[in-house]
Amino acid sequence: MQNTEITAPSRLTMRTFMLQWAPSLVTAGLLWAATAAGRIPIPGTPVPITLQTLVVMMAAMVLSRRQAVAAVVMYVAMGACGLPVFAGGMSTLALVGASAGFIFGFVPAVAVTATLVAAVQRVSARWGGVHDGAGNATSANNGHHAMNGAADDGGMGVAAGRSADGTIAQAGRVTARWALRFVAYWAAAVIGCIVLHYACGLLVQSAVTGVPLRLIASASAGFLPGDLCKAALAATVAATFRR
Repeated sequence: MQNTEITAPSRLTMRTFMLQWAPSLVTAGLLWAATAAGRIPIPGTPVPITLQTLVVMMAAMVLSRRQAVAAVVMYVAMGACGLPVFAGGMSTLALVGASAGFIFGFVPAVAVTATLVAAVQRVSARWGGVHDGAGNATSANNGHHAMNGAADDGGMGVAAGRSADGTIAQAGRVTARWALRFVAYWAAAVIGCIVLHYACGLLVQSAVTGVPLRLIASASAGFLPGDLCKAALAATVAATFRR
């Protein structure tokens, strides 16, 4: 009779897989679902508007660079294997067509964005630690002066006022730090998932179709408003939940 008991090394391997690669598999599935959710055609370009860019931006914001890149590579590999995961239910042919640059461009786009996001997170952690220490020192100093004021003046109103001032100042610092993180994450998404991604997609589309790059860029300008909004949404999530 075979021993079907799962050993400790096997459990560790399964746990490692779930923690490291399950998010990538889920994201690859979401990229597929984003194409199935629908598309909006743009006159002058064969590449439609989909929710794929939002999924890629979110992956770069919430996953590690390795996981985010793995998710996009899995997605492209699924299409290369013949699965209809690309816009319009296309598969392998899309990898040699006018939209090939946008599909392959997801890989450098998510890699660059995730790298910039990690850099923002490191800077934010160092900057936040320094300012948290300064804020705690200021709060303690305000509290000390408030207690002295209460003792010297014989009234609790002065102490309460100073305590309220300290709370307002702390809230202002938290809001300012959130806003700075939002701008930094938004810039990361714009650089990687818009500027770099557009460059890859438009250059390949111009080479495949023979249409001048200027005309393709003009026709593809319809992508920009929606992608800027997607970048703002992804940056909001990152600024709120990442530290």
